Amino acid sequence: MWGKVQTVGTVGDFMNKGDVLGATTPFQSALDWALHPVEHTKDMGANAVYDHIEPFLDILCVVSTPIASVIMSIAGLLYILSFREKSMSWITKTGLTYVFIQLLPMLVKSVLQMM
Repeated sequence: MWGKVQTVGTVGDFMNKGDVLGATTPFQSALDWALHPVEHTKDMGANAVYDHIEPFLDILCVVSTPIASVIMSIAGLLYILSFREKSMSWITKTGLTYVFIQLLPMLVKSVLQMM
């Protein structure tokens, strides 16, 4: 079972008639851009803006984890010390803010793509 090699076909059997092995399609992308310049410029512009914003969003996402952990820990201590309403408010607000910050890169990318 392990020592047997079975050949199913050659590479040419699985290629379409117009395909070329190892060929890239710069002509196709240039032709597509020439036919639809507004859409491609919009997509490239949104990607360029997101590339400039992305490092700040990454820093914000990384920093939000320890900050949310500290606030949740303090809220837990407040809950133990009988400040139940205040602590539940902190936990709720911190949890929602943390989820929003984690989703922020996706939301920014979506807004930029819609513009």
